[in-house]
Amino acid sequence: MELYPQSIVLICAADPNFQPRPHPLLHALSAPPTNPLDPADVTSTHIAALMFSHLLRGSSRAKSACLIIPVTPPAAEESSFFVPADGAPPAPPLENDNDDEDDGQTLLQNITENLSLGLLSRSRANTSDRDGREWDRYVVGYLCLLSQWLWEDPKSVREFLNAGGLGVVSLLSLL
Repeated sequence: MELYPQSIVLICAADPNFQPRPHPLLHALSAPPTNPLDPADVTSTHIAALMFSHLLRGSSRAKSACLIIPVTPPAAEESSFFVPADGAPPAPPLENDNDDEDDGQTLLQNITENLSLGLLSRSRANTSDRDGREWDRYVVGYLCLLSQWLWEDPKSVREFLNAGGLGVVSLLSLL
């Protein structure tokens, strides 16, 4: 089962300009949560997280290979999730901002970000019981995946903490 993550890495390493269609498993893991939460999306994310955790279980080679899986960010119009802090959503970035172009996110960074969004949404006071249960399923799927991924893999733990994992841990303590 550890061939799948390695094949993704080999394809990406062979041609840096290669933009494959996202695999359904990776798409379900990297898609940001929608607001309001769709139960079908929660189910697909939960199942994808469990399947991916089984791919990683006990294989340090698979865990290392998955650390460099790139994730293409969704288009601005596709993402309808916004956690209000002090006002309206930020304006979309200008297309002329190619000077400081970064390499994008890895799968682990994206999972950490989605988990943070899920925890923030779950902690809102005006969440109904049904929505709360869906957010719980969403969060538990990612936590199951991260527990397998981070188990006995210091490089993955370092990447998780650098991607904002400490904030996730502090959000978990609030629940």
